[in-house]
Amino acid sequence: MFRSRFTVIALLAWRGLKQHAFSSFVAVFTISMAGGLFLGTWKIKEETQKAFTNSSGGFNGVLGARGSKLQLILNAIFHMEASPGNLPWEQYELIRDNRGVKEAYPIAVGDNYHGYRLVGTLPDLFQQHEWKAGRKYEVKGGGRIFSENAKEALVGNFAARKLGFSIGSKFHPYHGLDFDETKRHEETYVVVGILEPTGTPSDKVIWVPIKGIQHMEDHDPAAADSVSAVLLVLRTAAGFQLDMKYNKQGNQATLAWPVAATLASFFDRLSWFEDILALVAFFVALVGSLIIFATLRTVMNEKKREYAILRCLGASRLVVTCVVLAQSLFLSFSGLAGSFLAYGGIGFTAARLIREQTGVVMDPLSLVSPGPKNPNDTFWTTVEPFLPLLTLVLGIFLIGFVSGLLPALQAYRSSLSENLSPKS
Repeated sequence: MFRSRFTVIALLAWRGLKQHAFSSFVAVFTISMAGGLFLGTWKIKEETQKAFTNSSGGFNGVLGARGSKLQLILNAIFHMEASPGNLPWEQYELIRDNRGVKEAYPIAVGDNYHGYRLVGTLPDLFQQHEWKAGRKYEVKGGGRIFSENAKEALVGNFAARKLGFSIGSKFHPYHGLDFDETKRHEETYVVVGILEPTGTPSDKVIWVPIKGIQHMEDHDPAAADSVSAVLLVLRTAAGFQLDMKYNKQGNQATLAWPVAATLASFFDRLSWFEDILALVAFFVALVGSLIIFATLRTVMNEKKREYAILRCLGASRLVVTCVVLAQSLFLSFSGLAGSFLAYGGIGFTAARLIREQTGVVMDPLSLVSPGPKNPNDTFWTTVEPFLPLLTLVLGIFLIGFVSGLLPALQAYRSSLSENLSPKS
């Protein structure tokens, strides 16, 4: 009995939606966009922050000219901003020899090749440094690291693919961080190696000897003995001491430390943008609920007589009411399924753009990222990573239920004699 009643409800609900296919499609599409935007707002921001924090290349500090810590990090580690200025070579040597500094690598910037930055540094970076715990840079078979005094280049994997470089390729650098074909340097560099992919900003850089950048044609001779920044791996207690020395007491340089905290502060300042997108998603969802409401009202008005006949054949008020609610919930949960598809499109597009612009690789399909298990975890800390996803499912269910409630009540209260009476 229950199965046959359920079959009747499902069949009638489906027939009603098919007869208003366009309105049904618009309702599902609108809710899909709202859900996709909500998921994208939450997850892309979270994944981007996690990806940036994990893509610092194994460095926890940057020393550079006096200025913004964030600008230093974006320039030296993520190769995005312009350098705030130069440091004398002596400043590099001074911090390199500090007992609290485990590793220090100078870099120099100022040139590009078709928009991909040339970054000058020492070969030691690729021989000694671990860009990830237990992982050093690896050069693809047949290649090698550049020589310190030669016009040679070691190219990041992403840049090599985009530029069509292979071992033996030759190129002329261009002056500046942005490509301008009128600013070509006469020096010719040869590619001697291509890095294995790391999923960090290093993948989109053309690495060359630091002396090559310092002494490049048309560069300021005064900058020949200076560096753009120093990439640092600091020992545990050294950060506080060096922060006091450079940021609190000194006025010649800025120490951006710790890198992760500076990036977290930056993303926190973007929370207003996340709130705006969430508000937009809410209003889009509201429009979707109104479309569902209008669609169901139209179906209800057109099928009054059909529902009245069903009741004469033995269908209860509850069955007719459930048909209307079933239509509403079907539209809503179709929108929920569409939300994940919309999020997939938004996520893949965002991931591709972020990869191309920053070299940072993010996982757009990771909808839930629970942290490692902790015996001290409470119920709330266990559920919290799932909260936005649960909010989406519950929110769309409520949209469907509330949107269908009034038409369903109308169906429940409808007069049998009035709906069966012939219309003039």
